[in-house]
Amino acid sequence: MSDQEQLPSPTLLAPRGSSGTPSRVTLDDLDTLDTHVSEMMDRIKAAVYKPSGEKIAPTFNASQLAALCNRTVPSMQRLLEKAVDLGLADGLVKDAEGKKVAQQRSFTLEQTIDWVTHLKDQRYIRKPGQPGAVITVGFFKGGVGKTVVSTSLAQALSLKGYKVLAIDFDPQGSLTTMLGRNPSEVEQDETFTPLALPQGNPGHRDSLIESIRPTYWSGVDLIAGSTGLFACEFYLPLRAMNAQSEGKRFNFLEVLKKALDPIRAEYDYVIIDTPPALSYTTMNAYWASDAILMPVVPEGLSLQSSVQFWNMFNELATVGSSLADEPKTFAWLGIVPSKSESHKPQVQEMMRWIQLLYGAYTLASDLPMTDVIKTGGTEFATVYDITSYRGSAKTYVRAREAFDRLVTEVDYMTRRQHWGDTTKEV
Repeated sequence: MSDQEQLPSPTLLAPRGSSGTPSRVTLDDLDTLDTHVSEMMDRIKAAVYKPSGEKIAPTFNASQLAALCNRTVPSMQRLLEKAVDLGLADGLVKDAEGKKVAQQRSFTLEQTIDWVTHLKDQRYIRKPGQPGAVITVGFFKGGVGKTVVSTSLAQALSLKGYKVLAIDFDPQGSLTTMLGRNPSEVEQDETFTPLALPQGNPGHRDSLIESIRPTYWSGVDLIAGSTGLFACEFYLPLRAMNAQSEGKRFNFLEVLKKALDPIRAEYDYVIIDTPPALSYTTMNAYWASDAILMPVVPEGLSLQSSVQFWNMFNELATVGSSLADEPKTFAWLGIVPSKSESHKPQVQEMMRWIQLLYGAYTLASDLPMTDVIKTGGTEFATVYDITSYRGSAKTYVRAREAFDRLVTEVDYMTRRQHWGDTTKEV
């Protein structure tokens, strides 16, 4: 968004007494604030998502389509001449009489994915009985870019022709927002919460199927997040204690895993975004996962937090392992440097530290801190949402290529180490 005047003007004032001096803030004031910030955020989103007030998927030109289909532009042009015979979109805008009204071809997201799927060579075709891969993006330090990475993974994998389910485990609903939903409007039965509720509770379910909703991005479905997820931190241990008192076994870490088992055949990838915490709920996400992707900012506090994360993770995992039927393993673990400013000497030193700490788990990809990413955070968008970038083309290409490399690496590791694909390099 470039026109700042499109944003609503601030109107809320701090409470003041009769003398005009600031007075103490009451609970009623906070209730007023709650209503105000919710309304203002809706107005801000309406301005950001102008003109429809909703998030809109990008369109693609012929060159972009060629790149996504792994074809040269001339090769793609020849294929587009046969589009009608293939039952695919040719991207031409025509009037009622069939005459072209625009010289440049344009493709919707759905049409683009149809072409990618038709040409097939960008995705792995799962064999019968092979479940989709569950990848959790996590770290208990905030501000490392987990939600942007999660959203970008889901979008980019769909652009390879994969069917993706995104699950928001963050009570703040950041992934939900990035995928075009308002977390404050999400009902409890659209989230993971019904699975955590005690079995005698009227809202309890063992299935996640009822929680799945489509998004504005074709090929990506969503199980949303909302503040109701906070309650799961109470219900999951309560169920474990109740089971123990009744002489039964209940593994609080396996709730999500069991619910995903019947869904994984329908999706190639399940991407889970987690909050900056390590808890009963987030451990469910890790326990259900085939792989863990951890974004780490190359700075000292982030690295120290990553060490503490694994200490706590292993303590909780030990408890879960004692109740599990089989040992928990992961197809892969990936540490990706995030928000990296690699031109700075101190960041280069921190990158060496990441390599020393994590060795072979460190991915070859790294995600630079660029103006594109900063703008995306402001506009609830990723590099894949951008149809045309208003800044430097070089800056956009740098950011887009970085995320493309990450997605390619994630897909490659999953194909090799989860699905056992050795037929080709990705």
